[in-house]
Parts: sequence; C-alpha cells; structure tokens
Amino acid sequence: MENISQKAISIRRNTVANYVGTFCQAILGFLFVPLYIKYLGIENYGLIGFSVSLSALFRLADLGLSSTLSREFARYSIMPESAQQMRGLLKTLQAVYWAISLLFGLIIVACAPLIAGYWINSGSLDVSLVQKAVMLMGLTIALQGPMSLYIGGVFGLQRHVLGNVINIVFAALRYGGVVLALALFSPTITMFFTFQLGVAFIGALCTGIILWGVLPRTGIPSRFEMFQLKSIWRFAAGMSISSALWLILSQLDKIILIRILPLKMFGYYALASTAAVAVTYLGGPLFTTFLPRYTQLYAAGDNELLRTTYRRTCRLNAIITVPTVVLLAFFSKEALLIWTGNPDIAEHAYILLSLLVIGYGLNQLALLSFALQVAAGWVKLSVYTNAAAVIIIVPALLIATRFYDALGAAVVWIALGCLFVFIYINVLHNRILKGEARYWYAGTLLPLALAVGIGLAGRRFMPAVSTACLVTSVGFMWIIIVVTAVLTTADLREKIIALI
Repeated sequence: MENISQKAISIRRNTVANYVGTFCQAILGFLFVPLYIKYLGIENYGLIGFSVSLSALFRLADLGLSSTLSREFARYSIMPESAQQMRGLLKTLQAVYWAISLLFGLIIVACAPLIAGYWINSGSLDVSLVQKAVMLMGLTIALQGPMSLYIGGVFGLQRHVLGNVINIVFAALRYGGVVLALALFSPTITMFFTFQLGVAFIGALCTGIILWGVLPRTGIPSRFEMFQLKSIWRFAAGMSISSALWLILSQLDKIILIRILPLKMFGYYALASTAAVAVTYLGGPLFTTFLPRYTQLYAAGDNELLRTTYRRTCRLNAIITVPTVVLLAFFSKEALLIWTGNPDIAEHAYILLSLLVIGYGLNQLALLSFALQVAAGWVKLSVYTNAAAVIIIVPALLIATRFYDALGAAVVWIALGCLFVFIYINVLHNRILKGEARYWYAGTLLPLALAVGIGLAGRRFMPAVSTACLVTSVGFMWIIIVVTAVLTTADLREKIIALI
C-alpha cells in the first residue's frame, strides 16, 4: 500500500509540475507576442512563424531518437541495475543526435539563398535580410535539437520538476530576453534570431550537463555502443516515419501559404495558428506525465490498472481541452482583441483562429490515445494512419489553398482532426485495451456536445460590450463552459457532491 501511495503522490507531483511548467511557458509565449509585433511588425512576425515550421522540419532528421530515449529511460527506470545501459544509450544517441543536428543546420544555411529568394514571398522586406534570418534559424534549430534530446531524457527518468524548471528558465530567456534585446539594442529581425541562437547554445550545453549529472553513476566510463542502436532501431525507425508523415500533415499548410501569400498576410495566419496552439498546452502535460506511467504499466502487464488510468486521464484531458476550444471557436475576435490590443489583427485573423482551434482541439483529444500506442510500442499504427491521412489531406490542402488561401488550409485542419477522432481511436482500441473506444467517446463527446451548446447560447445572447468589459465577459463564459464539462463527468461530479 505504501508503494502504491508513493506512486500516486509521484504522479500527482509530476502532473502539477508539468502543468505549472507548461502554463508558465505558454504565458511567457503569449505575453510577448504582441511586443514582437510592436517592435518588428506583422510582416517580420511572419518570418518568426516560418521559423516554427522550419523547426518542425527537424523532426524529419530526428529519426525518432528523442522519443526513443524518453521511452527507454522510462523502461529502464523500473529495472534493477540498469544504470550502465542508460548511460551507454545516452552516450550513443547523443553522438548521433549532435551529428544529425549540425548537418541539418548546415543544410539550412546552404539553402538559405534559395529559400529566401524563391520560396518566401518577402513582400516589402529586403531579400538579403530574409536570407540572413533563415541562416540564423538553421543554426538555432541545430542547437535546439540536442536540448530536446536531453530534456526528453530528464522526463523519461520521471524528473518532471527538474525538467519543467529547465524549460521555464529557458522559455523566459527565449521570450522575455529577446524583447529586452529588441528594446535596448536593435528592434530588427536579425537581432531576434541572433539572440535565439545564443539561448539555444547555452540551453544545449546546460541541459546536457544536467542530464548526465542526474543519471545513476556506475564508475565505468560510458562509450558509444552500436548494439544500443540495433536494439532500438525498429521503434526509432517507426517513430521517425510517423513523425515525418505527421510533419507533412501539420506543416504543409504553412509551407504552402508562405509561398503564395505576402508575408503580412501569412503573419495573420501564423498569429492565428499560435493562438490555436494554446489548446496543446492544456493536454500536453498529461501526455508528458502519463506516457512513462503507461509504459511502466504496459511493460508490467497490469492491464486493469492501465485501463483505469487511461480512462480517467482521457476524461480529464477532455474536461481540460474542450472548454478552451469552444471559447476560442465562438469568441475568437474578442480573444484576439484582448491578446493583441489590435483591432486590425483581430479582424483579419479571427475566422482563421475559429477554424484552426477546432482542428487543433480534435487532435488534442486523441493525444493520450497516441501516448498509449507509444507505450505499447505499436508504432505501425501511427505510420499507417498518418500515411492514409497524407494521401487524403495533402491533395485536399493543395486544392483548398489554391482556391481559398488561408481559409481553405484552416478547414482542412478540421478534416484531419475528424480522421483521428473517428477512425484512429477505433482502430487503436481494436487491439490495445479492447472495447475501450465506447468509454472514450462517452467521456469525450458528451462534454463536447454540452459545451458547444453553451458556447452557441453565449454567442447568441452575450451583448456587445466595450473593450474594458471583454475580459470579464469572456472569462465568465469560460467558467460556465468549464463547469458544464466537469458536471458531465461522473468521477468529478461525485467528488464535488461529496465535498458539498
């Protein structure tokens, strides 16, 4: 009983740490975006949005190694006398990852003239300035890669508090520090990316030192071990292919739009996408917390506890995600006006935000199901699902963007989310935790349906208010939607009644 109690306390601590860490990073990110636009303008912000997509391209070169390290550390953590295996695995993956990262960065630097001159629609910006920005992006991404590997290792060891402290510190440097640099030295896009490069270098160095420091010591020097790669290559290859296909699905809209839209118009889309990503901050900490836990339970063969844990966490994910998705979908213009204080931006981006947040929200609802799949090592499902989605979605995206530009791309995101919610979930639970799909839908779609009803009513009857009252009105609507979602969930409803 003591051991079970300690595990429960550890899971609660990790969950709280992950939410605190994620919310701090989200607040820092959203807080400073209006200042980026103030100092750089919406056109330059389009370049920042492109850098996010370019960073996502690195997942193609990642080869699934960061996910593999986190998963293997979680497995090793329940095995006695596994310290040497962990240190050997880190030494091996570290060498491979640094080589891949530096090669990727050099390729981006070499291709910068082509990207700036022939792909990015630079509008009024000088092409040489855009080229320099792309070169700095490439070098920054090359250093951010190893940092993500080390952070994945920290979380795999279940050191969630430490991992979140690291993330918060470097988020403060990336988001807040660069604003100081823009304000005090030079409000240019070159200064922005130069500062990010410096933070990435310090981050890679410090996180590497920290991870090696928290690993169990053995007294035996670690070395590159080829057999470590042979033992994980199947899982890593599957994750790599799945990530590559997901990259196509998640970033192709931006890669196409930056080619066909002026940077200013792309900036509106990038801003709406940044706001829509807020929903991923809500469920992301649950993924980080429970992926190692799912892995441990699956490895131990404890299917009953795995089923119970999975069901409760999926319901919690729905309660956390649905209210914010509904709020941003129905009150997108108000949310953008509160966030940016710029009526022009709110007018140009609010419809995009409404559509994108629905797509992101549907994907977020299936996030813990993906965690279960990774924990079970069934990577083929992601490969097949993403491959099927690419075959369907990519042509749809090409057609939609040709005729409807950014609006078409946003609608395709909703179609992608429906694919995961209505097909992927059923396929997963035909093999893992059989019969669980109906409980998943009951725990997810009921809160969603009722929250949508509340959102529609609020949109219909909430009167027009001044800017000063927007925060209060929108905040009140969010509280109503949250309460509705909570009361539809039996576990939480019973706990609330017991407290009353």
